[in-house]
Amino acid sequence: MDAMKALADKPLVPTADAMKAISDLDDLVRAVLKSVPGSKPWQRQLQVHLREADRGLQVLRMTIALRRDAQEIAEAVSSVHRALKVANGYVAATRADINTKAAVRLAFELGLKTERLFGI
Repeated sequence: MDAMKALADKPLVPTADAMKAISDLDDLVRAVLKSVPGSKPWQRQLQVHLREADRGLQVLRMTIALRRDAQEIAEAVSSVHRALKVANGYVAATRADINTKAAVRLAFELGLKTERLFGI
């Protein structure tokens, strides 16, 4: 939390790379959500985690569009990353196919990249 308090004093202007990472992450999360059928319990639970990440991405985009302060943007980025971390940990322990596991892992890595690009 100290890092987020320190951010409050600095204006946070997303770079083109950060916006590209958010866009790629949004596309990937939506694609995985669309591709996982939800017929099995692990698929439904994965969809719950990915929907949480999708909502977090919507909040992040709105926070940036409304030019909120750096602390709010940092909290939104961290929220997305937490949701992806949970989804990645969950899918790694399931019977998911290798492509689903790889896609969720890639989303998690993009979440990490987004945090780095925002300096969090």
